[in-house]
Amino acid sequence: MRVHLVITAKRSGVALPPVVLEVAREAIGRAFPVPAATITAGEWRSAAGDTALLSWSNEPAGHGLPIICSGGGRVAGLTGHLAEPAEADELLAAPRLGETAARTGGVFSIFRADEHGVSAATGMTRACPVFYTETSGLHVIGSRALLVHLAARAATTGSSRPDIVWNLPAMESMVRTGYFLSDETPFDAVSALPPATGIVITAGRRTITVTSPPEARATPTSRRRASAQIDELADALLAAVRPLRNTYEPVRLSLTGGRDSRLLAALLYRADIPFVTATSGHDGSPDVVLAGRVAEALGVRHSVSRPTRSEGGAELIIPHPRVRTHNALFAGEGMISAYENLPAGGCYDPTPRMSGHGGEILRGGFLQNQAQLDDTAVRRRVDGLFGKNTDLLTEEGKEHALVLASPWQERCREDGPKVLDHLYLAYRVGRWHAASRASLLRGQHPLPPFLDNSVVRTALSMDPVWRRSETPIHGVISAFAPQLGDIPIEGRPWRFTTEAPVRRLMDRFRVRSPHPGSAVDPGVSNAAFDPARKPWNWRMNLTQEVTDPMYADIAAAGAGGLSRIVNETGMTWRPASRMDTLWHIYTVSRMLTEAFADPAPPKLPPVRVPWPTADRQ
Repeated sequence: MRVHLVITAKRSGVALPPVVLEVAREAIGRAFPVPAATITAGEWRSAAGDTALLSWSNEPAGHGLPIICSGGGRVAGLTGHLAEPAEADELLAAPRLGETAARTGGVFSIFRADEHGVSAATGMTRACPVFYTETSGLHVIGSRALLVHLAARAATTGSSRPDIVWNLPAMESMVRTGYFLSDETPFDAVSALPPATGIVITAGRRTITVTSPPEARATPTSRRRASAQIDELADALLAAVRPLRNTYEPVRLSLTGGRDSRLLAALLYRADIPFVTATSGHDGSPDVVLAGRVAEALGVRHSVSRPTRSEGGAELIIPHPRVRTHNALFAGEGMISAYENLPAGGCYDPTPRMSGHGGEILRGGFLQNQAQLDDTAVRRRVDGLFGKNTDLLTEEGKEHALVLASPWQERCREDGPKVLDHLYLAYRVGRWHAASRASLLRGQHPLPPFLDNSVVRTALSMDPVWRRSETPIHGVISAFAPQLGDIPIEGRPWRFTTEAPVRRLMDRFRVRSPHPGSAVDPGVSNAAFDPARKPWNWRMNLTQEVTDPMYADIAAAGAGGLSRIVNETGMTWRPASRMDTLWHIYTVSRMLTEAFADPAPPKLPPVRVPWPTADRQ
């Protein structure tokens, strides 16, 4: 993982306050949650001392680009990866950094500085985020929101140990959905730059420019036009894995029984890139069975990681809720719920990894699980997204949610499907996945083709309703690895096999549909196996061993600001359902209590959760 911070004075020639730089260097221990001994640092200062680029990395020497690149009188730090590392020179020289970054292959953000100003840019998804703020005398931009906030607070207060000022109203989104449905952060006055956006600061003035996404073409009406668009998507995906063509280690693909990771397996197979697959789950679960069949069909090595259980298998062993939440907070900076399964920190492993996260981009974003597409149904979905769990909010929290919903509700009048497509990109990928990705980047080398700028631009140029039909990604899988055609999909079958209008279109194109009810693993009888069966989820079936400490911590956080967001019902809530929302509330409660004080996780024993008898294998 690489962390970058750019600080520039609003008045040219005025040196940066030493306390700001001191705080930034000290705060990296809280803002960069990796073993301190693994961190290397780089730093650039302008001749006048009025601008600085500070960079840190825990990646091994020689891995990827230099921590700070330079050329043409400029310096830059990149997060993530470029599809072609040589394009770093083009990014250094680009007169319009935001536009250039959005059309450059890879998944990255960039922070650039020279003697005349600073700039930064996000990619098409902002999966590698850029955060920014300003004080009376400084502009501060960085890849970690907490670091940006603490540097700005040092400038405002002059303190070498500045306190955190929370953006409490914005946290209503965390309480409701477990991530931010806005450009806000938990930290006062710190915002996330939108997708495909550049920020430029010259002569103390800030300019933000958004690069518009491509206009979607109409649904193809002939086999030739459909095949041409599917070929475009296939070519973009093949280009996205170019960084792996010289890999020394096989790619480690997290494979499930679903669509998206299967597409990645087919992609690596077609690109002739060595890879191995692994699945997490218990024996007999749809993911484990179907992933095993996919790996066997492609001739790759497959392994299964099973949950940690007690001797005899009657109990699941999980981290204490405080430990789990501490990991989520420090990895995602309070922008993702502890409900999510996030890896713990550790030493960096440069082996390239992939998973199917973000694949919904190729299936219409939030359209992929939208049953009806009429104006009323789409507006209801948008209202539900911003109105979810508002019964647990204070009036201030509800009002904040309404303000966030308003511009998207207005856009529904123009093009409802496009709204659901872009909402997913802006927030589910740009905020949820960005926070989740940070937990991976600190210890791994993830390369997500679905988030590559070129892949996203290609996808957005295709009709979102057509992408929702799943025809394009099924076509790509069939082209890359036709031997996967008869292996069922976990959960619901391919959409074009169940919706009549899409079936008729497939028939017109003479495209063979898969057999959603085909037989499964030879070692598992059809009577015992159901691809649509969802495995038991302990996070949604919490026992008293887990909830008791959570309730106690939520109650203790009420005086610390939580009661300004969560109403009395939410503070004393004992849910029979919506257990994911309890995790969201708990995450915010711990953030307001811990305040990112100690990067070391609390030393608490794990918790034992009874495993349902019916799911024991």
